Amino acid sequence: MNKLKTFLMQKNDAKILDVGTGNGNFIRIIASLTNEFSEIIGIDLIEGAVEGCKKNFEDDRINFFTMDAMEMEFDDDSFDLVCLSNSLHHLEDVKKIMIEMERVLKPGGALVFCEMMSNNLNKRQKSHLLMHHYAAEVDRHRGRNHGLTFTNKRILEILQTESTLMIKDAWDLTYPRREDNSEEEIEWLFETIDRVKEGIIEPKKKGYFEKEADKVKKHIKKYGFDSATQLIVILK
Repeated sequence: MNKLKTFLMQKNDAKILDVGTGNGNFIRIIASLTNEFSEIIGIDLIEGAVEGCKKNFEDDRINFFTMDAMEMEFDDDSFDLVCLSNSLHHLEDVKKIMIEMERVLKPGGALVFCEMMSNNLNKRQKSHLLMHHYAAEVDRHRGRNHGLTFTNKRILEILQTESTLMIKDAWDLTYPRREDNSEEEIEWLFETIDRVKEGIIEPKKKGYFEKEADKVKKHIKKYGFDSATQLIVILK
């Protein structure tokens, strides 16, 4: 976290855009590391996510809008930092998103990517990976674009290929980790897994996903849970 904090504090009064903000997790990280920003805007195509974020952030400098990242409603050269967090594996057209991100980036600004990786994980972190891959398979069954987690090498390859900017730095995002999970946490994780498959009515698919859910729960029960390592990549 210290390296990300140092990077974020290089520019005072930065205007920051978070693309595909979801529940605003990456904005929370940014706001916890620095107060030296003039505005943070989070955009997402899912209106429910945007409305949820509006209720959960009280800083007047942080705002959220329902917007398509492929056709952003911002002028050219609008932001000092443009971020994309844990969304790369969701994208159908990485090139088109990258063009838009670069279009709204000010000259001398930076693109910031934060993406969970599939390699170099311990058994507790693998629980997160298994949960994510399970959710991704359910989403694909429902016709949604949701790929598997990339290795750190593949993340860098995608960014090098699809962006006209250069990778200036990359590092693992590290933070203090706990050794144990409470019973409440494990129960919440199991409930989350069960919610993922809600609404699947085809008997064969329902049975299949129930078995897959049990495999993930079994791994979590045996080894515990911890978040997968995330890779931070800076492009300029």
